Amino acid sequence: MSLNHTSKFAELTNEQFQLIGKIVVEWANIEFLQKQILSRLLFSPEFISRTYTDRMSAVKVQESIKESIALHRNRYRANIVNEEILHEIERVNEEVHNARAHRNKFAHFCWFRSTDEEICGTNFSAGLPESKKGKKSFITINNTELNRLYKESYNLVDKINKLIDKLPEIEEETLTRITLTEQLGKADPKSRV
Repeated sequence: MSLNHTSKFAELTNEQFQLIGKIVVEWANIEFLQKQILSRLLFSPEFISRTYTDRMSAVKVQESIKESIALHRNRYRANIVNEEILHEIERVNEEVHNARAHRNKFAHFCWFRSTDEEICGTNFSAGLPESKKGKKSFITINNTELNRLYKESYNLVDKINKLIDKLPEIEEETLTRITLTEQLGKADPKSRV
């Protein structure tokens, strides 16, 4: 049942639609940028890395980031990406993980207006009302809280962008300079990636 279609009073206000839209847009940015972090940690040009990250769920990307951090610590002894930056990536990854529950509700719940200042959402869970599943299947949120969630998402995007700038970037153009002699093991040291 489309709850916001049941009556004109259940339809979300333009402000409510706009706030949810802003949150969803910022989450698309967050998920794209998480893939960029993974690309940089794996020393892969961004376009090439999309051949594998495009097929990964957002949760799988986060798990892969954790594994890549462990790789940098254990194999490279944090010499390529230093420990401070690895900690920063972990903190941001945890922020993304903690905020994902809100994102999932906006993407997957059915929403209706309670008042001009409040909306309600449900996923129509089959759980009993007092069960854990039942309690997680319904949410009420006001416009102020929606705006706060949007601002948090927006700030998280800025934080991730700044973090990406601290990571080494392998440009695709560099890879195209590899010559046939390098491929055969007679590499020119000047053209190493």
